Amino acid sequence: MYNFTQLTASAVLMLATAFGVSAANHLNIIGGATPGGWNVLDGILMTPDTGNENVFSSIAYLKADEEFKFTCGKDFSDPNNEYRNASEDPYDISKLVQGGADNMFKVSESANYYVVCNLNDMTVAVTKAEYQDNPIRYNALFLVGNATPGGWDIVSGTPLVWGGENEPFRFTWTGELNEGEFKIDSNSYNGDWGGPWFFAGIDEDGNIDYSKIIADGTGDRKWQIAESGNYSIDIDLMAGSIAITKSPVGGIEDIVDSDVDTPVYYNLQGMPVTNPSNGIFIKKVGNEVSKVKL
Repeated sequence: MYNFTQLTASAVLMLATAFGVSAANHLNIIGGATPGGWNVLDGILMTPDTGNENVFSSIAYLKADEEFKFTCGKDFSDPNNEYRNASEDPYDISKLVQGGADNMFKVSESANYYVVCNLNDMTVAVTKAEYQDNPIRYNALFLVGNATPGGWDIVSGTPLVWGGENEPFRFTWTGELNEGEFKIDSNSYNGDWGGPWFFAGIDEDGNIDYSKIIADGTGDRKWQIAESGNYSIDIDLMAGSIAITKSPVGGIEDIVDSDVDTPVYYNLQGMPVTNPSNGIFIKKVGNEVSKVKL
């Protein structure tokens, strides 16, 4: 039976969704079924749908017969930040409940899954993805540092464009970088330095190798930008490689035609959006990148 606090939380959620207010700005999948286990800051990020801020999705690898649930919090201090199984059967993956009994979800097969949580009607769907060659862990990466548009403010991290299911380990970005340095966050919504970060690699002689990208943060190895300008970044997490290329001054890349310098929109996972509306998007005009609400 729900207590008064749980009823109040449910009422707030219903009012928020009824008036078009997002109940959460992101969700993390946490639990023994995920690579990060029960570390909330190492959860699998789910970002809001471009057309509905209360629908969250991700492609994620989940281990069979291990528990998982969803949270928008940074710790376990508030159960109302958690979205749990409305059923006592963990393999019944259909309905969510905010707070309530700590019932978990389980899948019967280890695989990559499409995971979608709809907080409008409190439903959840977990279906097997087409891509199964390697476990998918990250759907989003963010540039953070004084060389980037958002500086060292984690929540203002600059999102890279994810390759989607066709290229699930590739992330790209093109834009202006300042002289300075940056590293790469996997979840800017957490706003925390304790989550998974990516750093420059090390060569066989123990020297920093800026063409490599690894999650080992020993030494806090940041990428260095020696000169402000327009840069392209291409990351392959499977190969552990990163290419940072500066557009040549006076080259073709620097010519801006007013006819083609029109806004390009992406969702918060970096996927292109043709007709953005009713949501939060990444807007790119020329070399300028910003977050906008339409």
